Amino acid sequence: MLSDPWDLGEALKWQPLRGELLQMTRDDHGGKALIELNESMSYRDSVYRYVVASPRHKGSEIAELQNGKKVFCAMTGISDEQAKSSAAMDISSWRGGVAFIGDIEAIT
Repeated sequence: MLSDPWDLGEALKWQPLRGELLQMTRDDHGGKALIELNESMSYRDSVYRYVVASPRHKGSEIAELQNGKKVFCAMTGISDEQAKSSAAMDISSWRGGVAFIGDIEAIT
């Protein structure tokens, strides 16, 4: 569930984004998750099908999703090419595109 930025929320009519968790890693910063969205989203003339999510708050873990908990995350849109690469969740060189924050919850 997207909470910010406002203009992206308005463009998506504040509807939840749904997707599939493809990969999850653990690290000293709470880990990361690679998510493939069920429907691509358009933002500022670009289209995104994949996002990398990481916890926004210190002490939160992306792995909490497996326990049915919501995790407040920062999400970064990545290209299809990056999503299929061996460095899919490396967003260290990200310099623009779509980025947003919101809650992630696993639905079974």
